[in-house]
Amino acid sequence: MPDPNEERLKYLFNAAAIEVPKAEEGKKRTFKGTAYSGGRVDGHWYWGRTGVVFDLDGIEIDSPTALLEEHFGSNRIGVVKQVDTNGKIDVEGHFLTNERAKEIVQDSDDEFPFQMSMFIDPGSVEEVNTGQTVVVNGQSFTGPIAVFRNNRIREFTICSTGADRNTSIKAFSGKANPNPTKEDTNVTELEKAQQAKEQAERERDDALAELKKFKAQKRTDDITALEAELKTQFSVDDKIAYTNMDDSIFEFTAKQLRQFSAGSQQPPAGQQQQQQPAPSVNPAYAHLFTHQANGGQGGQAPQGSALDQAFAKFAAAQESK
Repeated sequence: MPDPNEERLKYLFNAAAIEVPKAEEGKKRTFKGTAYSGGRVDGHWYWGRTGVVFDLDGIEIDSPTALLEEHFGSNRIGVVKQVDTNGKIDVEGHFLTNERAKEIVQDSDDEFPFQMSMFIDPGSVEEVNTGQTVVVNGQSFTGPIAVFRNNRIREFTICSTGADRNTSIKAFSGKANPNPTKEDTNVTELEKAQQAKEQAERERDDALAELKKFKAQKRTDDITALEAELKTQFSVDDKIAYTNMDDSIFEFTAKQLRQFSAGSQQPPAGQQQQQQPAPSVNPAYAHLFTHQANGGQGGQAPQGSALDQAFAKFAAAQESK
């Protein structure tokens, strides 16, 4: 059967040294300290160098909370009255007036370096794998690391030795690093690279949109110029068809319309040859327009391409002049 104290040791974590201000006449002796500063806690005898981080979102701390002596002692020596969990766990309270509390206060006045420890009970433990990142308490951490979620602090303790039986108090202090660690720097570099990529994609999309707008305007201008040159007015459907054409197809269509228009014009007065009609259709497209005019074989017009339909419509317009 596992030792219950051994199991509890998994969830005992030491903090920095507790501060005991000097006595003020007529007032109780107080204490304050940072039980947890929001960062990675490493070097624990159970959780090892991979470290632990406590999620402060929704953490439950009784008010008031007991301040006990040592980890499994029953001596009541104080009360935690105020707790601040905004990115860290700062506590303040006062000592009791019993004999053991007075002894601890006197030892603190004599500069004995007491520490504060806490027993944190996680609702769940999330294991973050190597290389994966997680954001807890506004900080980024790279796995492997254990994240305690839905936590509850059941007690605070003043102790003279660390809860970790195998490492130094300093290694088990769990202080947050004000400067980014190497892994945090890597995360920052990844974030910067992602931001740079997103910025480049936005600039690319803006440039493509501007190019599309320019090409659409140019096509509209080209269609208007073609109407003026051919002295005709295209229908709405024709303009839509010309607008949606590929550049090379539109250039070819415009070229052929110009050639057809030139071939259908009558020669100047005095140069007309009697009994010889002016060519009305470019021979290369005579079959096309005959086919369109007759409605194809069987009296049904075939489903021609946009180019065929454009020529047929233009030819009909020219012949009606």
